[in-house]
Amino acid sequence: MLSKIPLSKLGYGCYALGGAYGKKIDVSRAIKLIRLAYDLGIRFFDTADQYGTEEVLGKAIRPFRSRVAIATKVGAESGLDRKHILASCDASLKRLHTDYIDLYQIHYDDPAAGVAEVVETLEILKSQGKIRSYGVGHLPLDKTLQYLELGQPQTVLAEMNAVALDRYRELWPLLQSHDFGIIAFSVTGRGLLTGKISSAPQFAGSDIRRLDPLFKRSKLASGLRIKDKLVEIGRQLNATPAQVAIAWVLSQPGVAAALTGPINPEHLRENCAALDLNLDSGWQQEISLYLRREGELMQARIAQELQAIIHAPVTDGKQGREDFIYVLEHCIENGLIPYETGVDLFSELLQLRDSTASLESLQILMAKVREQISRRDA
Repeated sequence: MLSKIPLSKLGYGCYALGGAYGKKIDVSRAIKLIRLAYDLGIRFFDTADQYGTEEVLGKAIRPFRSRVAIATKVGAESGLDRKHILASCDASLKRLHTDYIDLYQIHYDDPAAGVAEVVETLEILKSQGKIRSYGVGHLPLDKTLQYLELGQPQTVLAEMNAVALDRYRELWPLLQSHDFGIIAFSVTGRGLLTGKISSAPQFAGSDIRRLDPLFKRSKLASGLRIKDKLVEIGRQLNATPAQVAIAWVLSQPGVAAALTGPINPEHLRENCAALDLNLDSGWQQEISLYLRREGELMQARIAQELQAIIHAPVTDGKQGREDFIYVLEHCIENGLIPYETGVDLFSELLQLRDSTASLESLQILMAKVREQISRRDA
């Protein structure tokens, strides 16, 4: 099935071009980066209707459109009813300056939309020639399974790197029974595995990593230990930790492609060189064994942190928000609270403002998490 999509093993993700990690990249620089990616052998480009990068991607690849595959997404904000999907696809085609999309992905779940109708709508777009295939993205496992059973998604988008393997492990049983490939993203842990992140990182206010649990507490400490392991292996292979991280992801069964999206040309060259790295089975097994042991250590430490956080009074709004996000992500990833409940709680958090009044609201939200955990343990 995957042979129908002209994927290169390494794809360029346009998320950072839209300013997710700080300042948005200007159009001329973005075009140069995308064309450099093409010159370096990348033939797969991933964007989304909400990234603000579809138009610049369309301009950049115009000279070689027929030789690359474009993936974009729908469903981040306005839902997945048929009318919206059809209108969103037409809008993406216009912004991308193309008459077809190689891979159209369901970005997020819409509980109000039935999977069967969404699949039917995607099949309509295929029959019209507007999309050539479709895939799914950030969906709970039960919804991912429904799409696989009711439709023919060729890919599942998944965060996957040496410090974040929960989604891959979750998808592994489905890989045994369904025909799809994983498109891995954040393969260097949003920079954590590159060797360029310190133990006390400082991010700009517009950088999404500022609130990312991966860069907090035990998760950050664990990630830096994993980075050190990749540095150690890289020295023996004459490779950077980022290259080892990418090569390891690409070596895992079921991975069809990995996305990289640096905005620094030298980092892009570095990441593309990972394709030349021969990470044999011995190195793969050494990394996997280390990650298994490190994961057990991190889970034990986070369990202790979790109890301390959820039972402590909230006295600072900024720290309280960070702690709540840290706890909520861990609870969702480890099944301590239902996915839908976690999404609802996060939506409540987004409605709070930085004020004294919100301290009480944060305390109430934390109490709701405690209650959910207690129900599960009862």
